[in-house]
Amino acid sequence: MTGPSAAENAVLARLDLESIVADAAELIRARGENPGETEAATVEVLASLCERAGAQVTLTEVAPGRHNLLAEIGDGNGPALLFLGHSDVVPAGAGWLGDPFEPRLIDGQLIGRGAVDMKGGLAAVIAAMSAVHSEHPDVRLSLLCTVDEEDTATGALRYIADAPTAREVRSAGEPLPYTACVVAEPTGLDTVVACRGATNFIITLRGAAAHAGNPADGASAIAAAAIAVQTIEDDARHIAQQAPAVPGLIGTGSWNVGMIAGGHGTSIVAEECTLYVDRRVLPHEEPEEILEDVLARIRSAIETSGMLNAERITVTGQLDMAMPGFLTPPDSPVPGTAVRAVADAGGTSSIGGWSAACEGGFIARHHEIPVVILGPGDVKTQAHQPEERVQVSDLLIAARAYALIALRLGESSR
Repeated sequence: MTGPSAAENAVLARLDLESIVADAAELIRARGENPGETEAATVEVLASLCERAGAQVTLTEVAPGRHNLLAEIGDGNGPALLFLGHSDVVPAGAGWLGDPFEPRLIDGQLIGRGAVDMKGGLAAVIAAMSAVHSEHPDVRLSLLCTVDEEDTATGALRYIADAPTAREVRSAGEPLPYTACVVAEPTGLDTVVACRGATNFIITLRGAAAHAGNPADGASAIAAAAIAVQTIEDDARHIAQQAPAVPGLIGTGSWNVGMIAGGHGTSIVAEECTLYVDRRVLPHEEPEEILEDVLARIRSAIETSGMLNAERITVTGQLDMAMPGFLTPPDSPVPGTAVRAVADAGGTSSIGGWSAACEGGFIARHHEIPVVILGPGDVKTQAHQPEERVQVSDLLIAARAYALIALRLGESSR
């Protein structure tokens, strides 16, 4: 296909940049810092915008004031294209030149917390759904917007707990609900087909308290924790030297000890110390196996360390959060459709991988469908920073690309 068809151009003509920017600004004003606030106001705005577009909206309470949103549009019989987003934003923090939740439009850029991650992308998705539905009401489209993506993914976990798996759907003889998923996270409009997952572990070391004047009477959990941290660092160096999981797309897993808590005072041998650890996982890795392995390594390292009363140290761990990664074959139809759609929308897109994590892995694993991440703005240089901003021209290109992807995948599924 060389450029949009006449029917596609009729859809694209319905996309209005001023309206997209206004919707994104309204979503920014709705705040939703996580942790610290709920997403209630953002979801209320989203529901209104989706209903205005003609979608049927279903809200699912995940926690008080925190609702997942599922917007469905189109009266056809085929499976839907699923767009995925989240309604929370990271805390604004310091360093802003104005109110982070009063959007500013300067030099063609929309500035405000969430402009990039990811209320600009949500506004573009809703605009695309509305435009497609106006011209092709038979095309089925869905938007799933989860809460708590920026923290522990309770919204995504609730969704997959409620939704039948692909295996369950097939066993019941029912059609699969979705053909593919487009995650509207900021990728600079590139088409991301490979994404590492994010896993959080809590590792607790327990020893025995004693007076600091007689340390031999106790067993220091902090000394054991130092060995644990070194063990994790050793493993981090080991896996960093391995061959990339998918050359050119994603590399290896990684470790980060992000927080340590332990001890009661300088004159007391610490009886407990807790490590809060991030492990970025590859699509094929299982968090439970990683945790079991690292705990065994830590126990062995402590036993052979020569530390005082090492035999009195116990090491336990728990999985605090697990967001799986995913891999969609780069030469499969959905990535190619996305790349061509961005080009026909007036932008450029290349196929690549992502160093961050997103909830697309939940969808890929649960529904067994191809997933790509594609959205306006740059996650590395613009998201989670003061003066977060997105080029408004990219919002329009994203909306145009989403509409073309919907039309072309919708046509292939009918």
